[in-house]
Amino acid sequence: MRSSEKALVLKVGRFREVDAWVRLLTPTQGVFNAFAFGGFRSRRRFVGCLDPLNLVLFSFSANKTGTYQSLEEGSLINGFFEIKKNTAVLGQAVNCLEFVRLMDPSPQDARIVFDLLLETLELLEETLPQGDMIPFLFRAKAAFELGYRPAFEECASCGTAAEGMKSPLVSVESGQVVCAACQSGRKAVDGVVRRVSPGVLRSLEWIRTTRPADWARLSMPADVARQSRRLIEAFVAYHLGLQWENGYFKKV
Repeated sequence: MRSSEKALVLKVGRFREVDAWVRLLTPTQGVFNAFAFGGFRSRRRFVGCLDPLNLVLFSFSANKTGTYQSLEEGSLINGFFEIKKNTAVLGQAVNCLEFVRLMDPSPQDARIVFDLLLETLELLEETLPQGDMIPFLFRAKAAFELGYRPAFEECASCGTAAEGMKSPLVSVESGQVVCAACQSGRKAVDGVVRRVSPGVLRSLEWIRTTRPADWARLSMPADVARQSRRLIEAFVAYHLGLQWENGYFKKV
């Protein structure tokens, strides 16, 4: 049976002399491997397609037993060439790809992750971002979109708006915020906690309610950016089981 679908190429490797295995993300199947037999020799079937960071319309076919899929041909839709020209931006894009590859979203979550990754790559292609926050924003948004929705707007105990809080405490486990007044009236906040500034709560709530195309407008003071990165890393490690350490993601 033959089918066609758009796919983002996450990783490519060689087996045998001219054959390739390709790690893909598609909106219906999630992350999986397919094989491009003769892919490194073909001049017509995969022209410009077999590189990471490509958006490709692939034709697939399954073997007789259905144990693996083959790539019959591909048509390049977007090679994200502007990203590939800029080393700093390329590093941010690859970070997002590697996160998705290891997160390995299920077919049920595939459309959410595919759309979010594609929109993030389109942002990096069209806009030169300041700083290195895009991968952190991508990871936070992925967690939020997959159902790990924090309640950044108000104190979980008294309902005080985030704007009026002083020294709020965020529970990484529950995603709830507790203001300073309520902290003094209770024994503990559940799970791993992070103390942040109200600016962090405002920024992350804005990220939760926007799409990647809007992120180019985000400007964070250095201290807010630092606190936001720490909170995002803790939140993603707890809920998605991935942590960035020494230049690599590891499962935790």
